[in-house]
Amino acid sequence: LQEWLLYCIMVAGKKSEIETQKLAKFLRDGRMGFNLSPFEMIRKLLKISSVEEDGLKQQLKKYGIAPYGQRYNSFVDAVTLLPDDLSEVTIDDLQEVRGISTKTSRFFLTHSREDFDEPVLDRHINKFLRDEGHEDVPVDTPQNPKVYARVAKLFTDIAKERGQSVTDLDLQV
Repeated sequence: LQEWLLYCIMVAGKKSEIETQKLAKFLRDGRMGFNLSPFEMIRKLLKISSVEEDGLKQQLKKYGIAPYGQRYNSFVDAVTLLPDDLSEVTIDDLQEVRGISTKTSRFFLTHSREDFDEPVLDRHINKFLRDEGHEDVPVDTPQNPKVYARVAKLFTDIAKERGQSVTDLDLQV
């Protein structure tokens, strides 16, 4: 789950196939030691420092995990604000991490919990909703939590009307 969370953070606004490779190389760097969890490795990197920057910043740059400042803040928050066992984290817990908002928190939970069934709004879902007659739905993922909740409810209602889970309708769309 730790690796999945880091992946969710990294793919925001990026190409997943490229970020997947970067994360794999970052986490498999043998110089940090083996059998470390992703959070343990980040904590270890934070303890390493040079004159210019700590080990985490150096590794993010080495593997091209950009934007460096944003990813650095997200990784630091993840290892300091969240428990190592992510099986019980909530949307609110996740959104305390800089760089994790409504979409990323739901993306993480949708694909890590069987009982989680909330929409992960994106351009495809929003277009689907506009095609269904909801002309006031924005093109991009709403950043305002109230707007996100309103649009998510529209999608959830359609899924219920069709007798589908939100996740199944999302995959269909």
